[in-house]
Amino acid sequence: MNEFEAGEWVLLTSQKGKKWLVRVEDAPYSSHLGGIQLGDIVGKQEGDWLITTKGAKLMLFRPTLQDYIFGMKRHTQIIYPKDLSAMVFWGDIYPGCTVLETGIGAGALALTILRALCGRGKLISVEKRAEFALGARDNIHRYFGGAPENHLIVAADIQDVALNCTVDRIFVDLPEPWHAAGCFARMLRMGGLLVSLSPNVGQVQLMYRELKANGFGDIVNFELLRRDWRIDQVRARPSDRMVAHTGFITVAKRVAAQGVDEPDDGEQEDQPGL
Repeated sequence: MNEFEAGEWVLLTSQKGKKWLVRVEDAPYSSHLGGIQLGDIVGKQEGDWLITTKGAKLMLFRPTLQDYIFGMKRHTQIIYPKDLSAMVFWGDIYPGCTVLETGIGAGALALTILRALCGRGKLISVEKRAEFALGARDNIHRYFGGAPENHLIVAADIQDVALNCTVDRIFVDLPEPWHAAGCFARMLRMGGLLVSLSPNVGQVQLMYRELKANGFGDIVNFELLRRDWRIDQVRARPSDRMVAHTGFITVAKRVAAQGVDEPDDGEQEDQPGL
């Protein structure tokens, strides 16, 4: 069934692309384009329209994960979708794996990982600041309509956490992640992947050195830039603005100790797809 039901999230979208994320309920909703009754959405299908009191048309869609992430409450900067998608892909998340995340922020990365796990495996999110952990928990619960059974949030410093298992993947979004490189090495299984996001290259260099010193190899560092294009009937040109640098992504693998003491020649092989 493609019809909207009460309690669902719906993305109201104007003809010029303005968007509002709301719940379907028996209540009025108004914007600068006029008012509607949210209850009128029940029974309509995705792609249908509602007409506001000012005669404007609003398209009805179920929100994508990106729509929800940009619309959710947050006290910190979220990880941009271009980085989220790359981190989950390069981190090779698959249903059934055990993932450790440290630095939950508003919950954007946790939501993306949980979607990729498809209800299987486990995500352990460690956040030092209790208020961030609570805010992220609320965002995640609102999205899923409750607490995901395969998600555990721990309010603690990652260096004080003791796990009763090794994990398959580690995702890091911390101001000074290099201080915890030894902890990551103890928590991650051999051959497991670590993915770290840092805003400046100095952080990347410090993280690289500590990863090399703590049993990690095959380290790759990169950034992603996104440029949209304006396409219509008469023109095709790049947009005046673009989402340029948002962060550096570091990907590393846990390796045997005898493989990490080799001298570094300062070079990295080209990676396909970069």
